[in-house]
Amino acid sequence: MTAGQVLPHDWFPRSLPPNVVVGARSWVFSAHAFLHCRSQRPCAVRIGQDTGIYHGTHFELGPEGEVEIGRWCTLVGAVICTNGRIVIGDCTFVAHEVVLADTAFAHPPDKPAEPAIGSSIEIGENAWIGARAVLLGGTRVGEGAVVGAGAVVDGEVPPYATVAGNPAKIVRTGG
Repeated sequence: MTAGQVLPHDWFPRSLPPNVVVGARSWVFSAHAFLHCRSQRPCAVRIGQDTGIYHGTHFELGPEGEVEIGRWCTLVGAVICTNGRIVIGDCTFVAHEVVLADTAFAHPPDKPAEPAIGSSIEIGENAWIGARAVLLGGTRVGEGAVVGAGAVVDGEVPPYATVAGNPAKIVRTGG
């Protein structure tokens, strides 16, 4: 899909921002997802091939914000709020109303975002992020890991571990 393109199925009367790149055969529900995407990066959001960005997903990016989503991913109503970098690996599922935020403080869209220094969020390949989980700046979710519904994560989740709770604790290890 070409950046700046109008989605043929979209109810929202705007095109995708020119710095959003959508991979082949990927689905983006609406350009409305990028209403608060203020990133000035040459590529603010890169969505890999065969990925679905579904209803309710929003990209709240500051001027330095940058998001990379891998291939064969699904995001359902996620809120991605960053002025830093968020990376989601291939084959990852991000469930309903998950929040990925590199800062604990919200700011109005017309005010400058705080700089995000060292507060990136990384989600490895084949990870599952449960409904209404919150991943804060500095979070690293390992390959094949599972984050339970409603968990609040602000650190490392080892590969193939399952975490749950607030704050998130490891409840299972191994594959």
